[in-house]
Amino acid sequence: MLVVLSGCTAADRTNDQPAASKIELAAAFSAKLVEDRSVYQQDSPTDVVDLYITVSAMNKTAEHPMTWSKLNSIMTKEENTDEKTMEIIIQEGDEQSPKSGMFGFGSTHPNAQISLRGNSSIAARADQKSYKVKLFDKAGLWRSQSTINLVKHAYDFTRMRNKISFDIFKRLPDFTSLRTQYVRLHVKDLTGNVPGFQDYGLYEQIEQPNKAFLRSHGLDPNGQLYKAANFEFLLGEALKMKDDPAYDQSKFERILEIKGSDDHSKLLKMLRDLNDLSLDIDDVVDRYFDRDNFLTWLGTNILLDNVDTNSQNFMLYSPLNSEKWFFLPWDYDGALGYYDYKGIPTESRASWHRGIHNYWGVKLENRFFKKPANVQQLLDKIKELKTYINPDELGKLIGTYKPIVNEFVSRTPDLSSLRYPYSEWNGEVERIKQLPVLNEQKFMAALENPMPFYLDEPRAEGGKRRFDWEISYDLQGDEIGYKFQIAKEPSFARPIFKSEKLTANSVTIDELPPGHYYFKVEARDAKGNATPAFDTFSHVDDNDYFGVREFYVE
Repeated sequence: MLVVLSGCTAADRTNDQPAASKIELAAAFSAKLVEDRSVYQQDSPTDVVDLYITVSAMNKTAEHPMTWSKLNSIMTKEENTDEKTMEIIIQEGDEQSPKSGMFGFGSTHPNAQISLRGNSSIAARADQKSYKVKLFDKAGLWRSQSTINLVKHAYDFTRMRNKISFDIFKRLPDFTSLRTQYVRLHVKDLTGNVPGFQDYGLYEQIEQPNKAFLRSHGLDPNGQLYKAANFEFLLGEALKMKDDPAYDQSKFERILEIKGSDDHSKLLKMLRDLNDLSLDIDDVVDRYFDRDNFLTWLGTNILLDNVDTNSQNFMLYSPLNSEKWFFLPWDYDGALGYYDYKGIPTESRASWHRGIHNYWGVKLENRFFKKPANVQQLLDKIKELKTYINPDELGKLIGTYKPIVNEFVSRTPDLSSLRYPYSEWNGEVERIKQLPVLNEQKFMAALENPMPFYLDEPRAEGGKRRFDWEISYDLQGDEIGYKFQIAKEPSFARPIFKSEKLTANSVTIDELPPGHYYFKVEARDAKGNATPAFDTFSHVDDNDYFGVREFYVE
């Protein structure tokens, strides 16, 4: 059954958003993260919504002419510039057509703008792109939202990792989720020669994190909300106040995308204290963060094995009249065994891509987990989270969504674009049920390994060549040594120099003959547990070599 929703007028939009409700006032002063979860009652988990997009022919004569084919031929983030947008009519209906009484019915002129969304997903083939639809004011709201994110999850073989994750988050204390909905997309391209609506298959609609999101979830819409793009809790040169003459918003947003208030004073104050090593990290964390929220975010990432979250794919939220910062989740289609499926080589994942090690390059986690009591708090939090993240709970969610997704991936257009043969799909879906248990076991084992570190650029010194690297760290306090190698190829199949059991974090050798070289360092404790450096060399053979850095001798 489809939920019937009609479009709202501009007046409705205004009336739906009072200036300062009692909930908003409470949220502005909140020292804890408490989500209004009644917002999820508007969604229908077991339904698939049919959305219809008509690409206007007028796009061919716009200020920046564009065709649907040209938009979908974009393959890089650099190509996907702001002017690469198109005007569309978006409507809701059933499997056959747009329907009277539903959103956008009867619209004859564009009511929205569409563009490509995502980073890595932009490189997907044309029929696997993801889209961002921004409704015009005159269109009203669709399910109380002005932005409709249509995500294909082109690289997720199961097409349900993100949906399952955010359904779990709806139940977690000290956390938030996002509204999600499976969508069958139909597209009529009036800029091309294809008649009628074409079936584009299954998408997931994901709520846009913005001020409206904060309001509808019972949070403070006047607070700060940032989406991490490349953020390691460092006080970078680009992070400045808006009134600073050197402020450049585009540079700022390469680190943190601004989704709420653009008053950055609170953010900068927190970062100054966090990076002040004279301040006790526990005092800093207790002042600026909520431990339950912080540890819940880390614990879910560990149990769900969502590794691409150390410097991106999360949000930071702070209520207007509070110093506290809260972690909010974003993007989990790379969770639940994505990197471990048999079709992906093991070289695509470093050993430090797990647990605390994955975050060791981030100032906050690096300082926080050097205190053993804080490591224990994470272990305790993971034990709590297992009540919600376990094989039984995953099995229930998979049981709900498996029939829905299977209907699409077993036929065109989605069948032809699956990453792996459909015959393996059921096995992969069943595999992820047990992963929280396996992920916890691997996390506990990884705690024994030394922490990763960064390699410095080698330098010539008086006829010698010096190599330096950061000092590793061991959570158990075990003594650490280093294995150092040089080779002419990144695989290190034939090292030309090797030194093991080094106690210092540097090596000086006689200068090498001119040429192209690689060096590799591995930290080892007395028990034989080992970790490579953070540095990764990506070779033209499509392999990633971890703990490796290239250099040249002229």
